[in-house]
Amino acid sequence: MPIAGACPYFVKDKGDGYVYCECARFRFPDKKARRDIIYTYCAHPDGYKECVIKKVMDQYYERKYNGEQTAQHKYAG
Repeated sequence: MPIAGACPYFVKDKGDGYVYCECARFRFPDKKARRDIIYTYCAHPDGYKECVIKKVMDQYYERKYNGEQTAQHKYAG
């Protein structure tokens, strides 16, 4: 059964054994493993903050936007 994610990087769960994040597609060995991860991280109101994928994506966007701002200021002057 598809679920709604709390994580901002959660894209979809089609219920076909795959779960999609903004940067990855996960396939779980069984329904229990999938459920444990989804309800501990992706769909948990606070648990998603501890997900390693979310942390990596946060760092990526921080680098991306800080780098763009730095580059813009560098060329503006």
